[in-house]
Amino acid sequence: MRIFPRSVGMRYLRVMGVALGVWAIGLAAASAQTLLSPVRQVNDRVITAYDLDQRMRFMEALNSGGADMRREALTRLTEEAVQRDYAQRRNVRANRDEIREGMAEFASRAEISAEELVSALAEVGVERATFENFVEAGLLWRKLVGQELPALVSVSSADMARSQDTTAILGRQRVLLSELFLPADPQFAEPVAEIIGLIRAARSIPEFSEIAREFSLAGTREQGGRLPDWVPLENLPGPLAAQLREARAGQIIGPLELGGAIAFFQLRAIESTRDIPADRVQVSYARLLLPGGRSDENLARVAQMRGQVDNCAGLGPFARGLPEEALVEREALMREIAQSDAVELARLNRGEISANTTEGGNLVVLMLCTRELQFDEPPSENRVRNMVFERRLSAMADLRLQELVADADIVDF
Repeated sequence: MRIFPRSVGMRYLRVMGVALGVWAIGLAAASAQTLLSPVRQVNDRVITAYDLDQRMRFMEALNSGGADMRREALTRLTEEAVQRDYAQRRNVRANRDEIREGMAEFASRAEISAEELVSALAEVGVERATFENFVEAGLLWRKLVGQELPALVSVSSADMARSQDTTAILGRQRVLLSELFLPADPQFAEPVAEIIGLIRAARSIPEFSEIAREFSLAGTREQGGRLPDWVPLENLPGPLAAQLREARAGQIIGPLELGGAIAFFQLRAIESTRDIPADRVQVSYARLLLPGGRSDENLARVAQMRGQVDNCAGLGPFARGLPEEALVEREALMREIAQSDAVELARLNRGEISANTTEGGNLVVLMLCTRELQFDEPPSENRVRNMVFERRLSAMADLRLQELVADADIVDF
């Protein structure tokens, strides 16, 4: 049974935390333990097999579980235990009215009432108390964060300016990708054909990573082709985005011809929030052509750029002695940019460099200057400041939670 879309379930489990289950009456087997048997002790709080079973059922109902449901459930229960301990030390509580309101708000995300959600959960064996405790934990943590962290968060004018670059990727469908680039040069046709055969035979993410680690030309080779950050789907060229939108985790897309290279991409994960029209995403970027293609000298120059340059204006010295047209700055909507450049720009943050493709014997060096969403009515300064503040507050809260877990006395049984 699925009550929530996956994106809603995942988002609200992260924001609100996880719940302790209720004590069960009677005995039953659960992971070779009785339901009342302890699974983990976090400081003075005990997580039982029943708690863990309830958490897994709850996650399944919300369609929010990962590949290892038990591990994720235990992690969430552990986080909630330290949150409750911290709330107790700070004398922070949530009353019954607040919990009822929280339950109603959570249920409204599925466009149902709290009682309807309670009934739906009961059908899959989730107790009402599990839902209530889940909501209570989120409320306690929200109160703690609101009391202690806002004074530590500041937003400068420079922060607001940088935030405009990420406005276009707030609320979207995004993907985690691995990449593999091979040379398109005719002299490499035979070995490349053999490598492509290996890629097509790959049946898992680790297999693709091993091939990328051995053969890829991209800078992510040492990481097995793994791009560390989520890439907004609307930043990618239409044909590639369309394939990824319909793909499943582990699926390989390619081969794609991208400016002197043959590219493959593997989808590791996809996450959806609300859609943003791709025709409104506008970027400005610098494009530098270095004669000699992927020569050792050019690759060394790119490494030097990455170490010394943090904005598009800083590329100027690296174009000395080259024709004037070798270095250009462009501004365009993503849908108007050539696919070979668009793919590279999609995974860059402001000030980052890509050098994976070639053009006419030149190595193409790209740096993203800005990426913005074109609004009919641009957000007000106060709204932008609030968005930046909330993101920073959330990141600080996550860090504080990690510290609390690290400091806790945790014993597994």
